[in-house]
Amino acid sequence: MDGSARIEKNSVIKEHGKETRARHASLRPAVIEMKLDLKCLNKAEQEKLWHYFTQCRWLCNYLISLSGDDFKTFNTKARDITSLDKEGNPVERQLTMPAKFIQAVYSSIKQDMTSLAAKREKTGKKNGKLKFRSEYNAIELNQYGNTHWICYGNDGNRNGKYRNTVHISGIKRPIRVFGMEQIPPDAEFANAKLVKRPSGIYLMLTCYIPESKGKSESEDKPSIGLDFGIKTTITTSEGEKIDITVREPERLKGLQKKFARQKKGSRGWYDTRHLIRREYEKLANKRRAKANQAYHDITKGRKLIVIQDENIKGWHKGLFGRQVQNSALGTLKAKLIANPNVLVVDRFFPSTKMCPGCGVINEDITLSDRIFTCGCGYSEDRDVKAAKTLLLAGEHKRACIRAEYTDTPEERKSDFYTSYEIWEHSARRPGKGKSPEAPSSKH
Repeated sequence: MDGSARIEKNSVIKEHGKETRARHASLRPAVIEMKLDLKCLNKAEQEKLWHYFTQCRWLCNYLISLSGDDFKTFNTKARDITSLDKEGNPVERQLTMPAKFIQAVYSSIKQDMTSLAAKREKTGKKNGKLKFRSEYNAIELNQYGNTHWICYGNDGNRNGKYRNTVHISGIKRPIRVFGMEQIPPDAEFANAKLVKRPSGIYLMLTCYIPESKGKSESEDKPSIGLDFGIKTTITTSEGEKIDITVREPERLKGLQKKFARQKKGSRGWYDTRHLIRREYEKLANKRRAKANQAYHDITKGRKLIVIQDENIKGWHKGLFGRQVQNSALGTLKAKLIANPNVLVVDRFFPSTKMCPGCGVINEDITLSDRIFTCGCGYSEDRDVKAAKTLLLAGEHKRACIRAEYTDTPEERKSDFYTSYEIWEHSARRPGKGKSPEAPSSKH
């Protein structure tokens, strides 16, 4: 191909890219996770697919070991590289994976180096360099129709022979997948990733779906406050208690004891480590499922959700680290913070000590006191009371930042709102951390 033909081809590709990005701007991106059924492949094809991850690790470590000039002049068509074994001895390797995979690994390392250089220029400090990888668990498939393509339905297939299959570059036989029913019929496919996990190989396919797809109107529900805890994971202002804890099974404990007795580096040691990783993957999936279900139940139809910026990381380091580790509080908190209808109250707000009726701060309450009692006559479960206090604080905070203040003067001057404003004003002072003065109880 001469120079003029190459320039014309690049311009056509550039225009097609602009049209695709403009079309995707009006669509909603979604990542569909599907598991490959490797039983439909023969032994040689299975080993070839697994070996792609090993070759990507070889290439990744080889590129990291190159100097700056050698890295810039690296030819992505190269097939022979030199890597180091476990003892540090150089070993000649030959890459048999598709050229697109080599280009994807090179582009990924190049992007990582560019990001490190930009951070170094921004901060003016040394931030280290890329480290060698012991595993490579994700292969980028960046061109649909070339590196991968899928077939679902009977369209274009002979009697549906290749229905619900995916084609991976370098593997001639189509591979069956589980989870194809998640893809809407009007979805537009884009790039994907091959992800290696202890339970198998998964395809993370990026799709673009029309905005109206999957959205339904639901009835409006009242605002709600959430109190996070250790014994009771989530307590709502409506009095509901939600448990999102998944404890470790006895099988995992038995495998860990067996793993500790085995010789490191032996065949049995590697087999037991693989089984332990599979158990941890199952645990992570269960906790993620519980967090997603709780998030859906809490946020559906709510216009305002108030939570507190709890120090969950600090809880994990304390005496209750095991209980926090078994829960999905961190995942749920991150999902809630990303929701625009969620309002986060300051971490140091005394939601447990402040009375939602009169606004008095009870400094004498301890962890063993499960019922909150105030001199004004208010008495309730401490977790439910804390959630109600957070809801009142969130409603007041949101009302104060509105363009039009709709509350009446009597509502603005209630005892709780006055106490909250006094605390908020004191929290902004240099002496932050000391309990602000609150109005004393009249009873």
